[in-house]
Amino acid sequence: MKNLIVAALVALASLPAASEEAKAPPAGGMDISKMGPWSRKTDDAKVKKEIQKFLALADEAEKKGDMQAQMDTVDFPVYMTSDAAGGKIDAAEWNREKWEQMMKPFYENMPKDMKTTHKRTITVLSDSLANVTDEFVMTAGKQKLSGRNVALLVKRNGDWKWKSMTEAGWADMGEPPQAQAGK
Repeated sequence: MKNLIVAALVALASLPAASEEAKAPPAGGMDISKMGPWSRKTDDAKVKKEIQKFLALADEAEKKGDMQAQMDTVDFPVYMTSDAAGGKIDAAEWNREKWEQMMKPFYENMPKDMKTTHKRTITVLSDSLANVTDEFVMTAGKQKLSGRNVALLVKRNGDWKWKSMTEAGWADMGEPPQAQAGK
């Protein structure tokens, strides 16, 4: 019995040393707790409030059909990704001019009665990086369409901006309708 008590005391006495060793980086190795996501302390609630404010401004620009204001919310170059019905993937970096050229017809022809509702999920990666997944519904007249998209936001000079946008179904954009129909 005495031996058992002594063994238990020795084991207990060694625990703090073992836990200290677990915190130390391996001999000659790097301490990964000081880099990568572990080096970033983020106030998720604060960041989400900032992003919600940003999204409200972007929504207002869209609602007004103000393409210039919407372009101001983008960190160019922006990475755009989509697919086509046949599975073709289109992923490319767009500068401001390309974005404006591709989006201008939508802003010029947007139905005046169009309303969009959003159900967004914000995933904070750090105080300067976040993903936003959006489940949206667009209504214009009797037409009601729903979809999903995902975006990467970055914080530049204190302002949140779109850095990457991904939404299904746009890879055929810019092709003649007969080319789209054959896919």
